[in-house]
Amino acid sequence: MFGIRRLVILSLAALLLLGSCGGKKAVIYTGKTYPPTEKVGYAFLPSQVPPTCRVFAQVLVTLPADSTGKSIRDSITDEARMRGADMILIGQSRQMKEDEGLNFVYYGPEREYLCNEKWCGWKYGYDAWEKQGDWVNIGLKEWGNAKIRFDYPIMMQAAFLRCR
Repeated sequence: MFGIRRLVILSLAALLLLGSCGGKKAVIYTGKTYPPTEKVGYAFLPSQVPPTCRVFAQVLVTLPADSTGKSIRDSITDEARMRGADMILIGQSRQMKEDEGLNFVYYGPEREYLCNEKWCGWKYGYDAWEKQGDWVNIGLKEWGNAKIRFDYPIMMQAAFLRCR
């Protein structure tokens, strides 16, 4: 009996380990938790952010090849809305060498802060960021545009803000 129990436990452990190999990475969010929001605004410059907004999540987003401006906006907006963001500050984007699919990698901050008072720029995730390829322009003309398609995977900087 003891041998069968041990075999079952070892088998379950092996399945968990094998199941975690390959495939899509899980989103691990450990930051401040807010109720989901209905509407999310966008800013492309910190100076466009209202004074009451606080940064509560700094994120590198990986987007699969063949994404459109609309699918990019919708994917990031859905994640921000689920985390309780009122606004997304969009940073720069780069072509990725490998397609990792849609993934959100969170880098803090340890404590949320007022964007207008303490924003210091994009200072997280450089271990991944610096390994990427050419710059990709995703601005007002591309953001949300279903007619614009990117044939390559993209890594994008974003910050989620709470403005209440």
